[in-house]
Amino acid sequence: MQISKTIQFVLIFLSLLSAPTLVQAAGTDRDGDYEEVSYDDLLNELNAKKKNLVKTSTSSFDDVRLHAGIGYVNSFMNIATNNRNFNRHASGIQLSMGMDLFSPHWFAEGVFRNYGVTDTGSEELTMREIDLKIGHSNLLESIWNYSVSAGLSNRFMKFQDPAKNIDVNDTTPSLVISTGFHAQVHKNLSLGAEVSARNAVISRTADKNSFDFAFRLNTSL
Repeated sequence: MQISKTIQFVLIFLSLLSAPTLVQAAGTDRDGDYEEVSYDDLLNELNAKKKNLVKTSTSSFDDVRLHAGIGYVNSFMNIATNNRNFNRHASGIQLSMGMDLFSPHWFAEGVFRNYGVTDTGSEELTMREIDLKIGHSNLLESIWNYSVSAGLSNRFMKFQDPAKNIDVNDTTPSLVISTGFHAQVHKNLSLGAEVSARNAVISRTADKNSFDFAFRLNTSL
């Protein structure tokens, strides 16, 4: 009985000694030779595969670019008040911020325009404006690109002339459509021009419609 237990102990001991040699590489040659792989080698190989997987996996936000710009804008507008129509012009600056919509050809953009105060005799015109647009841009030729966009605009206008009994203070939502061309002078810098047309979506306003022309300097990140 004691001898039988001793033999079992020896067999178990020998099997434990031979266990490391059971971890073998999957590839063998035709002669039946095996390449022994240690636990550390297997761990390093798994870590390398994990790093490659993390490196090759990408997010849809990786290609999203942010845009910022500054420009000089001129607006030619039609103002209807006191049963009369007035065609007026104002100029100012614009600031823009935007981003790609998961594509280099589609973008969303917000634009703020400040026309300041325009005085002519006893007449005074003050305007500010906010645009929110979605647009499409594509290569035209060489460094030249075109863009088209559409969206909503909200214009804050004061038009006063005590001599003609005119006192307009309107906030006017409008539909706006824009198109333009720009030259990509650098990877992250472009210069261009844009024209816009807007039409009021409400009838009870003196600010009926306008035509705008802007020079733009845009950057992208």
